[in-house]
Amino acid sequence: MTHKPILETWFKGVGSAHIFIYYQKPYKLNDQGECVEPQNSREEFFITDGEKLKLKGKGVYFMRCTPPGKPITANGTNDNEVLFGEINEHTVFTLNTVVNNIYKPLVDKLDGADWGSCEPDQKKEFMQTFDRFAKEVREAILSLANNIVLEPYPQQYQKEALNIHNSKSMNNDMITEFERIFNDWSEKIEQTLEEAEAERKEDKDAGPRQELEYWKQRMRKLTCVSEQLRSKNCRTVFDVLNHASTSTGDNANRPRDKIYLATSKWRSIELRVTEALNEAKDNVKYLQTLEKFIEPLYDGTPESIKDTLPALMNSIKMIHTIARYYNTNERMTGLFIRITNQMISNCRFNIINFRRIRAGQPPIGQLTAAQQAAGKKAAPVDDTVLWDHEMYPPDELIEMLQQCLDLHEAYKNQYEFTRERLQNVPKAKQFDFNPTQIFGRFDLFCRRITKLKELFSTIKQFKTLEKHNLENINPIVKKFGDFVKAFKSKNHKLLDFNNNTFDRDFVEFNVDVSSVETDLQKYIDANF
Repeated sequence: MTHKPILETWFKGVGSAHIFIYYQKPYKLNDQGECVEPQNSREEFFITDGEKLKLKGKGVYFMRCTPPGKPITANGTNDNEVLFGEINEHTVFTLNTVVNNIYKPLVDKLDGADWGSCEPDQKKEFMQTFDRFAKEVREAILSLANNIVLEPYPQQYQKEALNIHNSKSMNNDMITEFERIFNDWSEKIEQTLEEAEAERKEDKDAGPRQELEYWKQRMRKLTCVSEQLRSKNCRTVFDVLNHASTSTGDNANRPRDKIYLATSKWRSIELRVTEALNEAKDNVKYLQTLEKFIEPLYDGTPESIKDTLPALMNSIKMIHTIARYYNTNERMTGLFIRITNQMISNCRFNIINFRRIRAGQPPIGQLTAAQQAAGKKAAPVDDTVLWDHEMYPPDELIEMLQQCLDLHEAYKNQYEFTRERLQNVPKAKQFDFNPTQIFGRFDLFCRRITKLKELFSTIKQFKTLEKHNLENINPIVKKFGDFVKAFKSKNHKLLDFNNNTFDRDFVEFNVDVSSVETDLQKYIDANF
């Protein structure tokens, strides 16, 4: 009973909390890492923790839920102590079904009472982590579906191919077929390498999460290609063609130069795949160190983001200093631009939703978990709602606008502080980036925010004046109100800082306001 000690240890609450039981034929790994079953082998029972033994069909799992060191109740009810179920070799598909089709819908429907004494911050952290994990599993499935598959060579040539070095003559039909397959592989892989960069959609509003996701997807795709290059299928075809290109026997009438060029090109392709995969892996490794620091850019407020800026900038400095591939000016500038983009998106979101968030109401323009799972994009938010002074009292709105301006200033100051510290260490890799590229859009956005702050501050002042019910003040207040209505009727998107017509009309509005202020000064001189 070779498996008895494993089971006894598991029941005692010692060691791994999970065990797997398989019933399958034994196997050995060949030089290509493929599972090869010995001839005439029979199925056997295997009990394992899953670390070294590969599942090749179906199995069952048992998960111990007791604290470490606490034995399982073997002679009574243990429903709360052990989880168990069926598992197959396509684990990621099973995991996706369990997480996204079973658990996620249940978690999304939990109401306040279901969470019990769980603190709001704990609930938020759990939901963020769970949603992120569910999304990664879902995207892994999509990646598997979109991966290229290299055509296997016909099995009718298997015996000849494996004995190619001992053969005195070669099958011309086999060589012709292998050459066709080989060229098809080369074309597919080269296309994948070229498309990997072309797939990078340069969305002007893309944030740092999209950057990390891009490299994750590229890593998954190139990993699939790399694994196939090391497979027995690819090695056999290459071996046959390489032998054919150097053969001087009966097969000398074959166009050996053509085959030799193809196999030489293949070596170059292998090197390109290896280098591209190493780059993707390295970039994912370093970009993942940013995840906890960029989380507030998506879920925080402009005020809370300010507190994370020192840690975020230090993490970026670390990437720029030691990353093997990502530390170029082009890559780092692109990363800063994406961080800037997300700060702008966060400011827009909080300007529209700050009162709803305070009241515990669902934010406008935020997708549900189900919509995110379906890959939908949030519809553009109508920022003309900011004219509703009941929903957005000017004094509260002005405070929110100021927070956005403060974030912009803090971001630039932290960048400059980090840059100057690096300058004090001449041997350190410097922040020699173009500030206009990094901060340009945020500068434009904040110019618009400054104008909106000025606009709503003026409106607030005249509303305060109106409340005093001063004698004969109404004509002045009405004149100002007419100018506001005229400006509002132009239907500008208030937060669209690329809309230059707003700036022109705002100048005209300020000229009109100046005439009202002149009338107001005359009123004050005449009555006080």
